[in-house]
Amino acid sequence: QMSKSTGNFLTLTQAVDKFSADGMRLALADAGDTVEDANFVEAMADAGILRLYTWVEWVKEMIANRDSLRSGPADTFNDRVFASEMSAGIMKTDQNYEK
Repeated sequence: QMSKSTGNFLTLTQAVDKFSADGMRLALADAGDTVEDANFVEAMADAGILRLYTWVEWVKEMIANRDSLRSGPADTFNDRVFASEMSAGIMKTDQNYEK
């Protein structure tokens, strides 16, 4: 928990400057989901930034090597299962939005 008396207090501007908006979003999402006070952990914000950086680097690598990725028709069993799962997820999401 943050408090001025313990010295670990950050304003929103300071926190965004230190961790970025995305790092803060990840840390705050992990801060707690119960009725107890949220517990902001700086290590979680740092880990979130690292995961985002790793993901961006992976995307850059995939874009650079896109010619070596599989191409052509998506007609294998795994392709059909993936398409089916995506379709089911889209339908479920649509139903939940309608509710």
